[in-house]
Amino acid sequence: MALSRSAAHGERLEEFGSRIREFRKSRGLTQEQLAREAGVDRKTINRIENSRYSPTLANVYSIADALKVEIRELL
Repeated sequence: MALSRSAAHGERLEEFGSRIREFRKSRGLTQEQLAREAGVDRKTINRIENSRYSPTLANVYSIADALKVEIRELL
C-alpha cells in the first residue's frame, strides 16, 4: 500500500535530518558549530535532525554550504 502524502513527507524529513546529522558528525562538528557556520540557531539544527522542522530552502542551502556538500547529497 502506498504511503499517504503526509507519511511520505515525514519519511523524507527523517531521512534529511539523519543525513544532516551524519555529515555533521563525520566532520566533527557539534550542533552549535554547524549552526554558527550556517547562520541558524542551534535549536533549528536540533529540530531538523530530529524531524521536527521542515527547513526553508534558504536554510537548506546554508546548511549544505556549512557542511561543504551539494544539496543533492542531503536529499
